[in-house]
Amino acid sequence: MIPLRDIGIDRMMVCKNIGQSSLLFVFLGIAMFAFGWVRVWVVKLLDMGKFQNIIEQFRDYERFAPVPFDALFTYTGRVGMTFDEPIVILCTVIWCVARGTDVVSGELGRGTLEMLLSQPISRTRFLLSHAIVSMTGLFALCLLLWAGMAVGIQTTTITETIPPPSIQVPFLGFQIPLSSDPATLDSFALSQRVSPATYSASVLNLFALGFFLLGLSSCLSCFDRYRWRTIGAVMTIYVIQLVMFGLGKTAESLAWLQSWAFFRCYQPQKMTTLVREGGLSSPWSFTEAIEPGWYPPMFYPGLLFIMGLACYLIAIIWFHRRDLPAPL
Repeated sequence: MIPLRDIGIDRMMVCKNIGQSSLLFVFLGIAMFAFGWVRVWVVKLLDMGKFQNIIEQFRDYERFAPVPFDALFTYTGRVGMTFDEPIVILCTVIWCVARGTDVVSGELGRGTLEMLLSQPISRTRFLLSHAIVSMTGLFALCLLLWAGMAVGIQTTTITETIPPPSIQVPFLGFQIPLSSDPATLDSFALSQRVSPATYSASVLNLFALGFFLLGLSSCLSCFDRYRWRTIGAVMTIYVIQLVMFGLGKTAESLAWLQSWAFFRCYQPQKMTTLVREGGLSSPWSFTEAIEPGWYPPMFYPGLLFIMGLACYLIAIIWFHRRDLPAPL
């Protein structure tokens, strides 16, 4: 049983953890903000009309894509793809694994854990101080990505090609132009079509994914003394889950694998689609189910939060009972 007086954070430990993680946070923060801005700017390089015609040719392979093709045909969906980009996921994973695995096995490897615990600090307060700094940094990184996207939306101008009017011939599938005038160009600000508020639920979903990875990394860190081995264990679980999710999307006979992969709970594009179809409040529902599945949209980030909290609870209990090895 954990004494109630031990549940809290220690200011000295918080300051120490901020100092240790500040350089990593600065680098990742710059990367997240800059990528969010540039990723939105890249949207203007693709002509919507031509882009749609090309993508339609690959409709049979839509299940292999990380997002539905219909989401790519709108500016809101194409900007929302930022949350599925490997760079965003990589920066989030780097922060969570680096901070989570440093909690116990990192301190043990540096030979500083016994010195820290010789101070009047309980083991629970030690873990929670790490967790508070890591979660605050993760939240700030998610906001920096969102801020970069908001700046990109406000500063990007889109130029669209407007074809002359035409009619489609029934049953034959081709179009006959009604005018000989050439196509015209129309320029407008991206902010007229896309609002940064659309992605607030997606930001929460990204934070929930990172929170679970933080909890998992911290939990495994409490079981081992070598940080390299803890990082290997976390990445092994991550890759296995990623492969299960990919196989589940590829073959219908393996679709059940998706239910056992935590990536199933990371659905930023679904959140964007709900906003586009039902308004800003749609992704925040706890009662209305979304397709495919039987659960409301907030179930998925909520499940990630619950799994992350469970990992932190296991970490606290195990760390309390563990005999610490002598420094090498």
